[in-house]
Amino acid sequence: PHTHRPTAQPGQQDWTMVLLRVKRELKEFVFETKTSESVDDICTQIGELHNLMLRAERLAGQVDQLAKHGPMRKQAGCNDATGELIDPVKEKETNPNYDPLGFRVGKPPGPDIVKVLTRTADECRAVIDPKQAERKIPISKDKIEEAIQNIKGAVMIAYPMNLPEWDHIRYMLDGKDDIQAVAPQDAVDPKTCVLWFARKRMERKEKLSKYCGRNEKMFLKVRLQTKSQRMPQREARLDKDAQTKMMAYWHRKNEEDKRLREEADNDDYLNSEWANPKAYKTAFTGVKGGIRFR
Repeated sequence: PHTHRPTAQPGQQDWTMVLLRVKRELKEFVFETKTSESVDDICTQIGELHNLMLRAERLAGQVDQLAKHGPMRKQAGCNDATGELIDPVKEKETNPNYDPLGFRVGKPPGPDIVKVLTRTADECRAVIDPKQAERKIPISKDKIEEAIQNIKGAVMIAYPMNLPEWDHIRYMLDGKDDIQAVAPQDAVDPKTCVLWFARKRMERKEKLSKYCGRNEKMFLKVRLQTKSQRMPQREARLDKDAQTKMMAYWHRKNEEDKRLREEADNDDYLNSEWANPKAYKTAFTGVKGGIRFR
């Protein structure tokens, strides 16, 4: 983690607030704040934002499944009307939209509605895309909630009478899902989560200015962890693109070295004693290996 003054890219605004590039596992986003804010408030807001991003990502994935296979069954692999088990082989032969996992009924909405559902799910994923962090674009709770509301509108268009009460999408849109229970390894508790900066834990009782000064034009890389987690590992000095290029170069160099060794093996007979053009002279002088002068 490090800090530096960000420079505005073409099409971006000149930032006048502190930008925190928050990372947790594969999730990454930029959070906008001020040096006068307390670390406690910042941790709480970042924890809530991170959990909301997880909810939005999970919701978008479920909407994709809704567009492909329709609403969920009351019990996976069973007919909702009779409660009997469904033959997956027969279901596959008779229903082109069947769900291989058996969770959904296999009756998606019409093609036009499917496009609306897919578009809103893609837009939701674009809002929480980690590439936004690479462009130093801050993410806000309002943006994510707006994307979720757009999905809710699309679902209501597709199913005006609403989805079954056991459908995960309805459960999430009603705000009844607990992301900390559903994804305990990824989610954090906003009240107790901590931030790490420069391999030091940021104490929640302190102000942000203690760690970065009072300059409002700062860009800090921080790591989001739960209270019980240890200090995060040091990040690699090279980014993913640089590592990929180095691995490609290393592979090409190994192939080239292998080719040169094979060519050298083919000409190895030239180093044999019987191929030495001075062997006749050496036999008479009794000097082998030549004479070296210092």
